[in-house]
Parts: sequence; structure tokens; C-alpha cells
Amino acid sequence: MPQKNVPQRPTVEDDAKSPLERLKRSVQHYDKPFEPVGSEHWEADLLEPTNAVRPGEVPTHIAPTGTRYIRIREVPPRLQDGFVRYLTGAGCPVVENEDGPLAFEIDWIEWRQHRRPDRIAAHNSEETSVAVMRTFPTIAHEWGLSDTDMAALLGINIDSYREWAATPLQTDLTAEQLERASNLLGIYRSLTLLFPQVEDRQRWLHDLNDNAPFSGLSPMELMNRGGLSALRSLRDYLDAQRKVGLA
Repeated sequence: MPQKNVPQRPTVEDDAKSPLERLKRSVQHYDKPFEPVGSEHWEADLLEPTNAVRPGEVPTHIAPTGTRYIRIREVPPRLQDGFVRYLTGAGCPVVENEDGPLAFEIDWIEWRQHRRPDRIAAHNSEETSVAVMRTFPTIAHEWGLSDTDMAALLGINIDSYREWAATPLQTDLTAEQLERASNLLGIYRSLTLLFPQVEDRQRWLHDLNDNAPFSGLSPMELMNRGGLSALRSLRDYLDAQRKVGLA
């Protein structure tokens, strides 16, 4: 019986094939299809900030006064320089029997989460200054404070406060005044969450408190007497109390 002519594929010497061509012909089938990488994976890798750390990698310590802080030496070495630069111009906690530089926990969190990637630029931002003077007269009214009271908390003389409150575009706050404003906003945010009623916020701010860090003072007296460091301590205290219920 005559054989049928079966078309033959041209033979090509192996050494003449490209690596890609040999790879294509070496795989006949797949046991399971490849699954595309979900966007939650590659986007997370792409967007992960270079200063991100795993939760708990830097331990938080709590002072007897309730202040939450971290030790700079416990920050991973690759992150220390950047974090210390971020702290330029910021207040730092003073804790008895602690050696070495410390930082408030909230500063570590804000830096880690890129809430304020450039503290100095934010402090000198004209937009930020304007926003402060558009916002704080309303906060003063809600807290039952006079213009003089709020001006003192912000570290502004009363004449400038009233002038800037009337014409916010003319506001020119210093770095320390903006730092005060930042902490006061944090205090305001926490009080709003802890006390939904305005009257309750006012009462808490003006009532005497025997707990640390107040030592018999009202929160308002503490802020007025302690300056910027007291604002930072109170903000940190309220952040902690939001997790456990206000004491």
C-alpha cells in the first residue's frame, strides 16, 4: 500500500533555536492556570512608605503621668535619622529615670503614616495659618472661651488674634504657634469623640481633676500654666483615653 505523504515540519538544529523558542516548545500544558496578582498586593507594595514598620516593632512606654512615648534608640537604625529630622522644632517628653532622647508616641504615628511628611514646611505654610484663624474662633466659642483665653492658648497677643480672626488672610503664625494649634486641634478632635454634647466638653475642660497629669487642676488651667508641653501631654492623654474610656 502506498504511504501517504505526511507533511514534515522543517527540522531546525537545537543550537540554531533561540532560548525563547526552545522555552515555548518545552511546555505542552499547564497543570493549573496562573492567577493574576491582585491589585491589593502590588498596589500595597508600590504605596508602602519607606518609613513603614510592623506594628509593635517600636514599643510604646507609658509614664506615671499617662504620657505615651517611645525611645529613639528603639527605633530601627535605618529610620532614626529621618525621624529625628522630623522632630525638629517639636517638644519631647521628659520622663523621670529615662536616659536618652524620647519622642511622643503621636509624633511617631504621624511620621510613620505620613500625616505630616514635612513638619517644618507645614509650620510655615500660609494656608495652614489662614486655616487656623478661620477655625479657632469657632472652637473658642464651643469651649466657652473668650478671645483672650484662646489667644493665650495659641501664644498670640490679643490684638493680633482679633485682627487675624477678622482678616484670616493676613495671618502670619510662627512655628511654635502652629505647633500649639496642631495640638489644640488634636485635643478638640478627641473631646468631640469622647463627649458628643458641647456642654459636656465645656464641663470637662473647666472641672478640677485629681487624676494625672492634672494634679488637682482643671484641663484649662493645665494648658494655660504648662504651655506647649502641657498641650502635647493633654493631647496624648486624650488619645489614650479614647481607647479605654475617659477617666
